[in-house]
Amino acid sequence: MHIRKFYGNGMKTVLQQAKQELGDDVVILSQKTLPGGRVELVAATEPRKEVPAVEFNSLESEIAEIKQMLLSLVEEREMMRLGKAALLLYRELKQKGMSEACAYQTVQELARGASLEDLLEVEALRRELRKLLLNRIGVTQPLTDGKLCIGLLGRTGVGKTTTLAKLASMERYVRKRKVSILSLDVCRVGAREELNRIGKLLGVPTALVFTREELAEKIREFGAADTLFLDTPGRALKEKELREMIAEVADLCPHAHFHLLLSPNYTREVILDDLAEYGRFGPKSLILTKLDEARSLGGLMDAVLSSSMPLSWITNGQDIPHDIQPADKGWLVDRLMEAP
Repeated sequence: MHIRKFYGNGMKTVLQQAKQELGDDVVILSQKTLPGGRVELVAATEPRKEVPAVEFNSLESEIAEIKQMLLSLVEEREMMRLGKAALLLYRELKQKGMSEACAYQTVQELARGASLEDLLEVEALRRELRKLLLNRIGVTQPLTDGKLCIGLLGRTGVGKTTTLAKLASMERYVRKRKVSILSLDVCRVGAREELNRIGKLLGVPTALVFTREELAEKIREFGAADTLFLDTPGRALKEKELREMIAEVADLCPHAHFHLLLSPNYTREVILDDLAEYGRFGPKSLILTKLDEARSLGGLMDAVLSSSMPLSWITNGQDIPHDIQPADKGWLVDRLMEAP
């Protein structure tokens, strides 16, 4: 309790002072008239308790979590309606890292085409799931004959440069083609040294380009190459600049084929964000990298199933040129179906 004394000429004046300083809920403890006619007023007030500010971000997060829990309950009830086998398979896919939405849609689609007998047995439903996934995943073989221009897109750390070296080595030594390498990755520390090392290792010309003008000049200079590889930066280059350079490549190389690299080492949210962000640059296929480091493929499978792009390559190690293989959707689905 805060206690104060106030003095003034007349009770009305002193009371007004007390209310101004202590608030309208002031409590009068005592009052008396002093010699000379002045008034002494003893007043008090209870200290106001600080009300903690509401953490709106935290509150929104909790509300979103509650909504997700309710949605999960609804989806689980729907799975139970389809049968115990469907529910177990739904939970299994979520445990492997697949989002609830993707797992729910996949099992729903599976149930629509499954027989009543299959819906009663988990293993039978799992076999049908394998068929469904194989049917939904597309593959392509981009290393064709004729002039090729192959560009790699993806975030920093996804394995673009290592994958490029593997593909370039394959073209150089297996397919016996003339190879050149251009890199737009001018911001990464050590990019020039790494590019020179790859060029020396493979015995192919390389160049680091900084501008659209340099890019056009080098594409013309390397025009004799059967296969021109193009490495791009992660997020260091501004989107507008990267878009302009990719447009320049498309103008000068109508046969250009860009791949988007995705790795299971990132969260499902990051992978889906990459699919949306880099999808604006027009990639035609997906390369799945670092699968040897993955604990599960559920998050990656979300992106593969939600994308209309086929798979082109899979990498599963750092060894150049061996740890890369044409996309094998059967192998990928079997990896997903393995016990977590």
